[in-house]
Amino acid sequence: MLTSLRQTIAELLVNKVAPPKHELFRSRHDISDPRIGDYLFSYEQVKETQINTVAVLLSVPQDLGVSRNGGRAGAAAAPYAILQSLYKLTPFNGEDSLFDTIHLIDAGTLLLNNLTLEEGQALQENVVFTLLEHGFIPIIVGGGHEIAYPNGAAIGLHAMSFGILNFDAHTDVRPLLDERLGHSGSPFRQIAEREDIAFNGNSFVEFGIQPCASSRSHCDYIHRLGGTIMTYTSIRQTGFHTSLQEALRIAENDNDALYVSFDIDAIASAYAPGVSAPAAIGFTADEFIETAYMAGRNPKTRLVDFVEMNPLYDIDNRTAKLVALGIASFCFGLAARHT
Repeated sequence: MLTSLRQTIAELLVNKVAPPKHELFRSRHDISDPRIGDYLFSYEQVKETQINTVAVLLSVPQDLGVSRNGGRAGAAAAPYAILQSLYKLTPFNGEDSLFDTIHLIDAGTLLLNNLTLEEGQALQENVVFTLLEHGFIPIIVGGGHEIAYPNGAAIGLHAMSFGILNFDAHTDVRPLLDERLGHSGSPFRQIAEREDIAFNGNSFVEFGIQPCASSRSHCDYIHRLGGTIMTYTSIRQTGFHTSLQEALRIAENDNDALYVSFDIDAIASAYAPGVSAPAAIGFTADEFIETAYMAGRNPKTRLVDFVEMNPLYDIDNRTAKLVALGIASFCFGLAARHT
């Protein structure tokens, strides 16, 4: 029963996560025109269900790592803006209804008040690991890219083997500051060097790295790990769809699980102006939506996050709406696993 599922999540996350803000969504109360938010807040009306796929939204309002990395703050406010847009969307894509084969639960917002970045990351790792261990598919809504480190650690502790696809303009394998302080530019180095997880560098794919956005030393580090760098230039030469299929193949190959991290600054600022580090070039909105859908459809994908959206610099909620559609597209991909 969905009611018991929600109760289970509440018990797992007590004192760690604030419940979802119901003011995020105002229902139209129109049964002929339901929205995603209508489904999220009506579980008490649902009886028996045979649906096994349950995705859980977890908001992580964190951008201390962005500031520590010299970036512009504001990504901590992104989850509210993104979910506001998500809940207004209809659960129908013109062909399929989203909740015929999956369910989506909002677990709420990680309680990070008065915590250091390291304390918040430890809390996040524990919560995400708990969700994974209980069979849920976490959708983590950030926040800066520093939230990728605890996500990668959680799936590394959960799965026997895992791959990572980083949809990004930057490599995000910078060294720690003072050799001890992580930040928004270091998450994948931290994952790779975490000693208690079996990280396989051969299954690490950097997808969309832009010209003049990474250093030679950072690329050399990835190659030493055995990782694959698909630059934005090479993707344009090969073709986006073909490159994406190859990236997913490498990241999932011989692994139990796949973690996909979506850094919104990989999208051209013409489509996504509200990000921490806007780019003059980048992927189109349609390419982002395709990637989110394909990530959801891949049966090995067990965890995704959406990071670096910054509402302080958005225009008419354009970026928040795009990320919301990306989350919905990921969920439609999940639903397509059952067709």
